[in-house]
Amino acid sequence: MNGRGVRVRELAGWGLDQDEYRPDSLDHSKLVDARSIAGRRPPFQTECAVVDVEDSALCIRFAELKLRPDLQEEMTGLDWSLGIVDLRLLLAFQRRLVLNRAEPRILLPAPEDWTALVDLSFGPPKPVVCELVRSETTILFHSGNPNLHFRFSADPANPITVHGGSPFFEVAQYRGRWFLRDGYHRAYALLCAGVFRLPAVIVEARSLEELGAVHPWFFTEEVLFSSSPPRVTDFLDDALVLEYDRTPLIKTLRLTMEEIFTSATPSGEDL
Repeated sequence: MNGRGVRVRELAGWGLDQDEYRPDSLDHSKLVDARSIAGRRPPFQTECAVVDVEDSALCIRFAELKLRPDLQEEMTGLDWSLGIVDLRLLLAFQRRLVLNRAEPRILLPAPEDWTALVDLSFGPPKPVVCELVRSETTILFHSGNPNLHFRFSADPANPITVHGGSPFFEVAQYRGRWFLRDGYHRAYALLCAGVFRLPAVIVEARSLEELGAVHPWFFTEEVLFSSSPPRVTDFLDDALVLEYDRTPLIKTLRLTMEEIFTSATPSGEDL
């Protein structure tokens, strides 16, 4: 792989979605084997992913973090709390991990180093890094960050903002099962290093939308609530993963400006 390429680890035991950037030259026999392995697993048994940890300093830190304005904004409208979770008990709705060698490696704390683990889970706000292309009526935002997106604002002078994505490690309980909501790269790196317990934002999701598994490139609800759903730990199992190289992708956001005049009075009404 050249310096500009990325490495993809894609869960293969639950079928593949349509992805034009996936190479055609794949080992299709591995797809059959991966589906067989996933199908032979014992029926999934839900186990609570939240871990009780007696640490007074951690409780104080959580109380401080709950007041963080960007965390409160990120969780607006959700039922949420803070706690410690076991990464080994989380399900995955994300199909792929894209590993970019050009990005700096995650500095991994030691197990039970709660100060450093909290810092990893509750990082600083993500900067908006993008290239702007302007015309008379359109602004294009080009970025290598797949989480770049527009958000609505209550400020009438700035009704739309550009957001770089959540910096928080998030899990969610939905329909009695525990899922990794945000932080797949951190979870993968920690599991590879043998670090299993991590502070997290814990969301009690009331819908698939609140869970966050709504994009067409995620696993379907039927797969997630099957007897053998994909797990976050499956990303570590080479027998269940397709690994391949592809070119990096650029995400584009387009903002179009248009002025329209309409009558301020009902049709036909005299001023």
